[in-house]
Amino acid sequence: MTGVTRIQRTRREPSSARGERDDFAFECLSRLAHILVRCGHSPKDLIGQLRRICCSLPEPSRRFDPGMLGLLSELPHVISVWHADPRYLDGQGRPLGLPLRGSGLSLSSLIKQVLPHEDIRSVIAALIGMRGIHHRGGRYFPTGRHIQYEQDTARLNSLTFLLRILRTVEHNVSRAKAAAILERNATHPAFPVAALPGFHRRVKGRAADFLWDIDTDLRRREKRFRGGRKTRVGVEIFAFEEPIRNRYRTPKRVMRYAAGRAATRARKPRRSGR
Repeated sequence: MTGVTRIQRTRREPSSARGERDDFAFECLSRLAHILVRCGHSPKDLIGQLRRICCSLPEPSRRFDPGMLGLLSELPHVISVWHADPRYLDGQGRPLGLPLRGSGLSLSSLIKQVLPHEDIRSVIAALIGMRGIHHRGGRYFPTGRHIQYEQDTARLNSLTFLLRILRTVEHNVSRAKAAAILERNATHPAFPVAALPGFHRRVKGRAADFLWDIDTDLRRREKRFRGGRKTRVGVEIFAFEEPIRNRYRTPKRVMRYAAGRAATRARKPRRSGR
C-alpha cells in the first residue's frame, strides 16, 4: 500500500464527499451510455445488462475517495518542475537536493509553487510513499523524472485515465470532425504473442521521452499565457492487447458494407475547387 492510500480520515464521511463519489460514477456511466447509444445500442438493453453485471460483483472493501484523484493527477507536476525549473537545477542540469523548509529554496516552497491549494504534508507523504522522492544527507531528491503508480494508486490513476478517454470519445462522436480532439491509434491485427514483452518495453521508453517533450511544451505555453481562465489539459498514452481467445471477428456483412461504401466513393466524380 502506498503513501497516498495510507492517509486516514477519521471523521464521518460528509455528504459532499458522497456526492462527489456519486458524481464521478455518474459521469463515467453517463458518458459511456451516450457513446454506446450513439453507436446504435438500445438504452433499454443497456439497463438490463448493467443490472446483470452489477449483481455479479461483490461489494468493495474500501469506498471510493474522489478527493485522491486530483492529488494523484498533480503529483507528477511537482517532479517535472523540479527537473525543469533552472532555479532547482545545479550546474550540470541535475535537480538540486532540497531541505524540507527554509528561507531559500525548499521542498515545501516547491510544492507551494506547483500545488498552492494542497496540504504540503500530504503531498510529501504521498511522494515518499510512491517513491517519487528520497531523503539523503538532510535533503530531498527526486528518484527520477516520472512517478510510478503502484497498487491502489495505480487503480485510482487508471480510473481518471478512463474518464478522460470517455470524455474525449464522447466529444468526438457528438461533434463535427473539425472540432474533434486528438484520438489516434496504431493497430496490428496479427501481432506475435512472443514479441509482446519486447514491444511493451520499447513503447514505454519511447512514450516516456515523448511525454516529457509534451510536458516541456505545456510549461512553455503556460508561461506565455499568464492570465485568463485555466483548465487541465494533457496527452495520455496507453497500449492494449485484445484477448487471445474468443477474438472478435468482423462480421462478413460489415465487411461487405465497408467494401460497398469504398466502391461508391471511388465512383463519385471529383469536383474541382477554385
